[in-house]
Amino acid sequence: MIYPNHPKNQHTIARVKMDGLYPVIGYSINDICSETIFLIKGMLKIRTGDNIYKLNPGDILIIPPKTKYRIEGKGEAIDVITPAWDKNQNRMVLDKKFKIKL
Repeated sequence: MIYPNHPKNQHTIARVKMDGLYPVIGYSINDICSETIFLIKGMLKIRTGDNIYKLNPGDILIIPPKTKYRIEGKGEAIDVITPAWDKNQNRMVLDKKFKIKL
């Protein structure tokens, strides 16, 4: 669920339910926006570049612009995207070598 953008497009807030992998193959990268992920429930593993973070309820992770990322797990989060999200600035890159390894 994506809530309406800030009136001046300064940010977007989304409530995200996750169960599995995003993206399924490769990674996602946002050319302009940063994403601040606040985990409400469940557990997520997020790979950014060479780092892997395990998020539990109450944890927050910021993904800066131009950072490769991939998410695995089952949970529910609030995602604050700054500036406002635009699907044209987010892209998926198919890279079978970019995986979460724990």
